[in-house]
Amino acid sequence: MKNHIIDIFLNPKSVAVIGASKNPLKGGHRITNNLVLNNFNGHIYPVNPKAEGKLFGLEFKKTVLEIEDDIDLAVFYVPNKVIPDILSECIEKGIKGALIEASGFEEIGEKGLELRDQIINITENFSKIRIVGPNCMGFSRIDRDSESKNDEMGGFFTSFVEFTKYKRGNVGIISQSGMLNGGYLMYIMEKYPSLGFRYSCSIGNKMDLSEIEFLDYMIEDPTVNVIAIYLESFKDPRKFIKLCRKVQNIPRKTIILVKGGLTAQGQKATLSHTGSLAENSQLIDAIIKQSGIIKANNFFELFQFIRTFSTIYKTKKIMPKYGNVAMVAGSGGAGTISADLTMKYGLSFPTLKENAYEKLVKLFPDWMPPNRFALVDIWPTMEKAMMNKISPGLVMNSVYEILLNEEYIEGIMNMMFCSNRFRGMTNFDNTAKNLSKISKPVFFWLIGDLKEIRRTSQLLDKYGILHFKSLEDMIKNFWVLYQESKNKNKN
Repeated sequence: MKNHIIDIFLNPKSVAVIGASKNPLKGGHRITNNLVLNNFNGHIYPVNPKAEGKLFGLEFKKTVLEIEDDIDLAVFYVPNKVIPDILSECIEKGIKGALIEASGFEEIGEKGLELRDQIINITENFSKIRIVGPNCMGFSRIDRDSESKNDEMGGFFTSFVEFTKYKRGNVGIISQSGMLNGGYLMYIMEKYPSLGFRYSCSIGNKMDLSEIEFLDYMIEDPTVNVIAIYLESFKDPRKFIKLCRKVQNIPRKTIILVKGGLTAQGQKATLSHTGSLAENSQLIDAIIKQSGIIKANNFFELFQFIRTFSTIYKTKKIMPKYGNVAMVAGSGGAGTISADLTMKYGLSFPTLKENAYEKLVKLFPDWMPPNRFALVDIWPTMEKAMMNKISPGLVMNSVYEILLNEEYIEGIMNMMFCSNRFRGMTNFDNTAKNLSKISKPVFFWLIGDLKEIRRTSQLLDKYGILHFKSLEDMIKNFWVLYQESKNKNKN
């Protein structure tokens, strides 16, 4: 978005890479390669006083002052001690923003604090140039899928971890941990191939710009539906709460937070990681409560929630307002545990209205009638169908139709047994296609043959249907939709 300070960092027209190198082991080399490899559509200037010739066809400059054109952004990957002098040159050149990926500042103690104070003086308290970092891994702005045939616009990648496989989506990340714009993000992209990202922003020590400016930017960006945040400290709790509350009035936009440093040991770790000072746990809880955001307890949970909201928004599903859900299981034990877990997370299996119940009765054998509430053990219906030489798939589809037509049932959770034989019996490929057209969320917990689980996962991904590896994860992710509905309805 034009005229927003973050636009300089995420949409620059020209970039100087301070510390660019011909040595492929150096971070400056990999940052430059990331920009070139992913078709950054602006001008790139490698800067290194010791380098000669060209890098990826780009002529080295000794200093930024040698560059004739205007520069929007300088990316620093050089030793911390030389940064103040180079920043002075950047200010002289009129560069608007500096991304400092180098470490060695607040997190190392007194010497690092002295460097920070030097930078504050040189920049006149950041009035001459704005800074992201230090001690971070830069940004990823994804404009298209890496497998797209359009080579004109890949995106903007400044991490020293080289990205070659990615998918554009509706998720923005703001993180004090560099790994969320590095190795862990790569892992997530492989783990959830249907999950796409718009931005990933590593903000490090937050010497100047912080989560506040990036959050404000992503709230206003219509391409972002899900904002995921990892913080070790809050730069300005009042502004953070105000921005988060603003999102409660924006349909189909959700903020999810993981907060590090919740324990005494964790607080020691944050001090040495990003120089973040300890925050009172009661203060943290109060900020989260007042913000009305979704809290994740760890990175695994964070990305599960991200995937859930991203998919629900992308497929335009209706969010559950009352927590009423149906469970379709092929095991009495799984049904019992699901009933316990559903109550644990504040969800409920509603009592079936008489008309729906009577329709289910016709599908069940006399010796095993259905429950009068929305927990359906589907196996007896299949036994009856096979005895009568009827396709089990037809019966399964009938159960879905009966439940989904009930207005008070806001979604379905399923236990799915994956096997080659079962797939052939049920024609599940067609069932998945039909379920994808339903406006209510439908979730699957996949068990069975691992090869068939992979195949079924790919099929469900194709149709934008969420699936999980554990019963509790499935229920928890339905609950988080209900939780967000309650957050939105508070206003």
